[in-house]
Amino acid sequence: MATISSTRAPLSRAVSYTTPLEIVAGEGAELVARDGRRYLDCVSGYGVTNTGHCHPRVVEAVRAQVGTLLHVSTVGRVAVSASYAERLCALAPMPDAKVFFTNSGTEAVEAALKLVRYASGRPGVVSFGGGFHGRTLGSLSLTTSKASFRARHEPLPTGTYHVPYPRRELGPTFEAIERLFVEQVTPERVAAFVVEPVLGEGGYVVPPGGFLPQLRELCDRHGILLVVDEVQAGFGRTGRLFACQHEGVEPDLITMAKGIASGLPMGGILGRAALLDAWEPGAHGTTFGGNPVACAAAHATLDALLDDGLVENAAARGAELLAGLSAAVAERPDTLVEARGRGLMVGLETVGPDAATALKAALLEDGVIVSTCGPDWRVLRFSPPLILTAAQVERVVDAVRAAA
Repeated sequence: MATISSTRAPLSRAVSYTTPLEIVAGEGAELVARDGRRYLDCVSGYGVTNTGHCHPRVVEAVRAQVGTLLHVSTVGRVAVSASYAERLCALAPMPDAKVFFTNSGTEAVEAALKLVRYASGRPGVVSFGGGFHGRTLGSLSLTTSKASFRARHEPLPTGTYHVPYPRRELGPTFEAIERLFVEQVTPERVAAFVVEPVLGEGGYVVPPGGFLPQLRELCDRHGILLVVDEVQAGFGRTGRLFACQHEGVEPDLITMAKGIASGLPMGGILGRAALLDAWEPGAHGTTFGGNPVACAAAHATLDALLDDGLVENAAARGAELLAGLSAAVAERPDTLVEARGRGLMVGLETVGPDAATALKAALLEDGVIVSTCGPDWRVLRFSPPLILTAAQVERVVDAVRAAA
């Protein structure tokens, strides 16, 4: 097969790359560049490779499935998809769950938008400032993490409203919701609230305690559905299988993707059976969703997460990482502002985008890959594979301290 340098490949320039590296392999928590140098990966393909790169369980499951059946779509039912659905629904944070499989997070959000409106007969959907829910037009109408994501793609679909995400206290958020109900849309016309349990692209913000329970109570009071976007936070990332479980909240619907299948394209919506069954047969569909290879990878991913203790490891290593980065903040208040996060979803806010860019570049020189997030790119995000070791946490913290 002919090869071409990846820097000269005829690919759209729309995609912005996190590093200038050409990656040729991945193993565990490390990526290997073309020159052979190994890098500690604190991006995980943007929260995807929770089990690490090329986890043996996942590789073997994919190899076995590829040799049996690659694709059948909706021509007939497939055992590996059905068994994974049963297994996932048994772990769902709501009783009597059902699932609809998609190929990505943005497609899961699109499906959720269709379903909540179809089931409720209400047109309005409310999301939160700084939230990221995808880049296709429906999901983009909910996304407000960066104005650049929306620019020149307008007009976006109507019927979506936005209120502030709670960062320090709950009062302003719920006051804004009450004003929304008075000034823009009555609660009887709202189908759902869509919320990230931890703000992702918007800056890795953990809301104050009690946020999701209070939002759940408000939704119940008005007959509004609660959709929790777990696309980035789900599958062990925050130290629980689903981040909403930290506060014991039962959503009506969860959107999911990223960590579900360790790198194979897969997503879905997981929710109450009565809600999923509101769709009549044929009301929604998919060509590739729940394909056999992705579901085999998802089975193996769940094996690794549960059998290898990766969810618990995310909690433990995340606490160490947060403590280490918080100590770095105390040492360098001229450069660093705050470390925050939950599990291995940790953000390090700097004094500005230039400081974040410089720190990201210095870490790359030291062999640690991170990315930036937040409306003006001032937050470094650390979302490494959940197999991260204590020694690797120490390496990351030492690198930050040396570079800050």
